[in-house]
Amino acid sequence: MTEVRLHEVELLPERTLGGPSDDEPLRGRLTFGWDVLPADHEGVPAEWASYVKATPDRAFRQLLMVCSFRPETPAGKGAFRHASLGVALSTPDGGEQPVARLIDPGERTRPVAGSGMGMSFTVHAGVLEVGVERPADAGSQRDEWIVRGHGSSQPNPQWEFRRVKHYPLTGDHPVAALVELVPDRLNTAEVLMAAELEHRSWGIRRYRARLTPSVQAIVLAG
Repeated sequence: MTEVRLHEVELLPERTLGGPSDDEPLRGRLTFGWDVLPADHEGVPAEWASYVKATPDRAFRQLLMVCSFRPETPAGKGAFRHASLGVALSTPDGGEQPVARLIDPGERTRPVAGSGMGMSFTVHAGVLEVGVERPADAGSQRDEWIVRGHGSSQPNPQWEFRRVKHYPLTGDHPVAALVELVPDRLNTAEVLMAAELEHRSWGIRRYRARLTPSVQAIVLAG
């Protein structure tokens, strides 16, 4: 087991044309935490364990991260609409880079009920008639992604988070990467976050945050 300690993150607004000039940083809406674990740590996905076992001459670490989105408050207005978490893996000399060989999740979904309704248009004698039609599979459910990962086998994996019908973007969202290390080097990870919040009066507002200060990047090995 591991215990990830979450830390408050200050979201800095992006200045956009037509946006409020006095827009202040958003506080109390996002927390972030991480832990660096051995590749064979308890609970590692079976696919990861098989991959590590098949490459005994390489060194790996498991980078576990958790983003926790909090609901709208009187002091922090706006509902999370979309967010992205990007990780930059590196070594000090900028040469050979660590690589996120495997990431989790590739996709995390939730079942969403379809509306089952559509519009039909028919023209009779020059008159447009508008009707409502219900497909044969009306009311059926489909899976919509709420977290999607990119960048497997790359030094810069990324995850996207989004809200879908009946599932607001709130709560804890864990993601992880199996990182192949560069031997005999300091291996670090820097994390950046971008988020979109929907305000009733301002519309869509965009924010960014550096989740790990450059002077205190996540140390994977060194």
